[in-house]
Amino acid sequence: MAKSIQELAERFLKTSREDDFKNLYDRIKPGLYNHCKTILVDEEIAQDAVSKTFEKIWVNVSQYNTERGNFSTWAYNIARNESFQIIKKAKKFSPLVYEGSNSDGGGEEFIPLSDVFTDDFFTEPEWEINNKEGNFEDLYDDVLMKIQNLPSIYKDILIDRELYKMKYQDIADKYGMKKRAVATRIRRERLKVASYFPGIKLNFID
Repeated sequence: MAKSIQELAERFLKTSREDDFKNLYDRIKPGLYNHCKTILVDEEIAQDAVSKTFEKIWVNVSQYNTERGNFSTWAYNIARNESFQIIKKAKKFSPLVYEGSNSDGGGEEFIPLSDVFTDDFFTEPEWEINNKEGNFEDLYDDVLMKIQNLPSIYKDILIDRELYKMKYQDIADKYGMKKRAVATRIRRERLKVASYFPGIKLNFID
């Protein structure tokens, strides 16, 4: 039976052996890559974020405390921070990136990397609000606030799904949960958030 990410992490913490780190790396890398790519969009930039993440994990693994949560959660937070740092640097320095061909179908076109990212790229949940009265934007903000006010574990899982578009399996790996349990929590919390707005049809889109 394959070992879980948590088991691999705890083994590496005990041995500090490179082969144990490689086993951990191979197990958690796909999920971290998907997480970074969700935020950064570009595959190569996401790979850079993952590389930086593992550098941080290797150097700072002694700071991880098993009593404070799953290793996956700690690692995913590092990956998220590294991804956001790349976005900040892109906006500050605005380097050029290859876009492929121009709109006329010929030649090479380069665009500022800062144009690839938008401030609201990772803050736009894919759901619809059918409301005949009132201001849509105010209601939209109210729904986000209700999500933010959920208990921590429920809030984090729902945000990972709705805002960061993480896959159910990646969320399960992040929190050391079963995929079915993640799906159940997301469904339950979606219903709870919707119940705060009687008379308004709130459709979460998978």
